[in-house]
Amino acid sequence: MSIGSILNTARSGLIASQRAVEVSSNNIANAQTEGYSRQRVDLAGEQPIRFPSGEFGSGVRITGSSRARDVFLDASYRRAAGDAAGGRMRAETLKRMETILGEPGDNRLAAALDAFHSAWSDLATRPTASGVRGAVQETGAQVAQQLNRASEQLDAMQAETRLRMTSSVDEVNALANEVAGLNKEIVAQESGGHSANTLRDARDTRIDRLVELTGGEVIEADNGSVGFLLGGLTLVDGTQVQPLSATTLSGVTEVTRANLTTRPVQIGGELGALRRLSVVDIPTMQKDLDAFARGVVDGVNAIHRQGVTWSGTPPVSAPAGDFFASDATFTPETDPLRTARGIRLDSAVATSSNAIAASDAAATGPGDGSVALQLAGLRTAAVSFTNADGSPRVSESSSAFLQRITTDVAFTTRSASDAADVDAAIAEQSDSRRQSVSGVSVDEELVRLIKFQQSYAAAARLISIAETMSQSLLDIR
Repeated sequence: MSIGSILNTARSGLIASQRAVEVSSNNIANAQTEGYSRQRVDLAGEQPIRFPSGEFGSGVRITGSSRARDVFLDASYRRAAGDAAGGRMRAETLKRMETILGEPGDNRLAAALDAFHSAWSDLATRPTASGVRGAVQETGAQVAQQLNRASEQLDAMQAETRLRMTSSVDEVNALANEVAGLNKEIVAQESGGHSANTLRDARDTRIDRLVELTGGEVIEADNGSVGFLLGGLTLVDGTQVQPLSATTLSGVTEVTRANLTTRPVQIGGELGALRRLSVVDIPTMQKDLDAFARGVVDGVNAIHRQGVTWSGTPPVSAPAGDFFASDATFTPETDPLRTARGIRLDSAVATSSNAIAASDAAATGPGDGSVALQLAGLRTAAVSFTNADGSPRVSESSSAFLQRITTDVAFTTRSASDAADVDAAIAEQSDSRRQSVSGVSVDEELVRLIKFQQSYAAAARLISIAETMSQSLLDIR
């Protein structure tokens, strides 16, 4: 083995150590870069030189650089991340829905309903007091306004949810196109024998976000490209993208394929949570409030129409009309005035408190408060509450039904919040395991720097020794 061979061996060690130091330096520089995967230099022994007396090594060669990444840990994290993102989205929105009712609260619906019943009780004991009659008018209007406000806020939340679905679908399509573009670059670069670590990191970052949005599944191909599936349907296949669309089907916003808008896509993640909020959670609360409003309107009006109002001197009675407005051209279940959105005082009651009845038809004078007493009794008396299709739902007091609604929302919110906490903990644990492989440990990189620095120094020393040997040969001559 010649001195030249020794120099070549030392040179290969210098280059390998230098490249390893450069990679470790880059790892340290990107220790806090989101989505960066720790890299390492892949080294292999050079082909040995064979002599009759045996074979002798000829140094080291760099075969490339690779990322520290575990596909199984990636898959585990992404499954958990989709559930966690969807759970977080739903829990946060349900908490906002809970604040719409805001129970218990001094200025909320339950308090307004209680004040309404109390005003009727006061009117039953003082049926000729105009101030008490005005209190009934005012508290009735407050009940209607609280329901109107809650319904308006739910409408705004529904509109916001649908807008966020559309925005999220646009983000999914943009990310899918970026993944497809990165697939093309990665395949081209790696087919030429070069590593594409930076491109793969960029693609993984976008895939992680796609999973959070959709809860989809990643399939990696042999050529280095990836596919992305949603409920068995392809979103990304190599360089091809099948975009999504936010489509209204039967009044419901669904996520569909842009070229197949009649078939909803099974989707999870944030988009799945938004769909559930839009299709299930918000409409359920709206239906509950509508049923409550319908029960209150029908219960109060049924009694109020049995009463009479008094006017003139001497007082003359006249049949009372509705207390809350209604439209006889509709059925009770389809009447827009018998909903949380449409409930309001009857125009006559809203114009004058004298249109409020306290006496029944058998009364001999305005001092009778029997109708007001019956209306005050609605605090505890059973009222028939129906579903939107007219089927009976439950018969109980309006206060108890309101408490039922509030409890249901609170229970749903608590259940969603607990589930979101569990999903978030699982995702965090999965990410910690993933980061233990792909994340950069500065302490570990510093140790590697010292090791390769020593290797570099040793290779340099070998060159010095070979130079000394050469000089000795020259001196012999």
